[in-house]
Amino acid sequence: MIYIGMDISSKSFTIHAVNEAKKVIFKGDIKPTRAGLRNMIKEMGKQTKLVVFEAGNQLKWIALTLKKIKGVHIHVVHPNEIKWINQSSGKTDKIDARKLAYLARGDMLPRKVHIVEGKSRELRELLSARRTIQSKRIALINSIRGCLKQEGYKPAKGFFSNKDWRDQLKRMRVCNIQKLILEKFMESIEAMAKAEMELTARILEIEHKDIELLETIPGIGGLTSRVLVSAIDDANRFDNKKTISKYGGLTPRIYQSGGVTHLGRINRDGRMEMRKVLLQCAHTVTRMKSYESRPLREFFERIRRRRGKKIAVVALARKLLTVAYGVLRTKRVYDPGILLSGSGAGA
Repeated sequence: MIYIGMDISSKSFTIHAVNEAKKVIFKGDIKPTRAGLRNMIKEMGKQTKLVVFEAGNQLKWIALTLKKIKGVHIHVVHPNEIKWINQSSGKTDKIDARKLAYLARGDMLPRKVHIVEGKSRELRELLSARRTIQSKRIALINSIRGCLKQEGYKPAKGFFSNKDWRDQLKRMRVCNIQKLILEKFMESIEAMAKAEMELTARILEIEHKDIELLETIPGIGGLTSRVLVSAIDDANRFDNKKTISKYGGLTPRIYQSGGVTHLGRINRDGRMEMRKVLLQCAHTVTRMKSYESRPLREFFERIRRRRGKKIAVVALARKLLTVAYGVLRTKRVYDPGILLSGSGAGA
């Protein structure tokens, strides 16, 4: 076995490769291309190889390239799992690559980053693009609010969604330069709103059996179910409900010293998009009156009476995630009777 540590940058990939006997097989820089990777692997012979590198914005194409090469295994590590490399003295690309290689040889690597493929990958990319457009559109709306505030105006209700915004803009007593700026901002907002709608329609076209299962859970609709499928991908990769709750960023921070344990705010290290949609779903469930939502509402009310509404909403969001986890693990539709009985995978 050859253990290959790889430090990735946009200009070059720094490589350090060792065998079982700690003999250095290869070290140096290669071109950050598919051909560069294939040639590097070819030069090391036919031995099985384990390539280790940190997750980053080039993960997708690197992983796909290496997976196609016979005898090559990959282990992608999350940067947060190896912070000590960044904190150590004498940090360079060569040192980072060497440390990754020796961690692999010593079987001391942290857990793998899960690489999403297929429909889950398609959903992730579409949802990511949609979030980017959303954030840019909201930023422009806020810029317009700021511009109008400086001129002593407050946008009328529905200004950003009305098609007659040009007429409203003409009636405003602002200088021509400001009108031109606001007009271009509004045209950009219209274009982004249209693009967002088209992406949403494409997202909702994607079908999957897991999406159908998740949509049986109260409060979880077409868009939320696809966000969860894109993030979770394979429910079996999580050991239990605690690990998936942490992945969703819905577990409290723990401060422990001696015999004292204090639970703080929720840990925000998980996937932001999961936490956001689940909190929205939790608010929806609190207003539902159906039999299917009854055990979830009762759970929310128990927490609310003891801890208050805000904490209860977060707890309900976490409950929805663990119910979704149970549904995906068992491949069975949501059954409120299981929650009411206080047992089962979805409890």
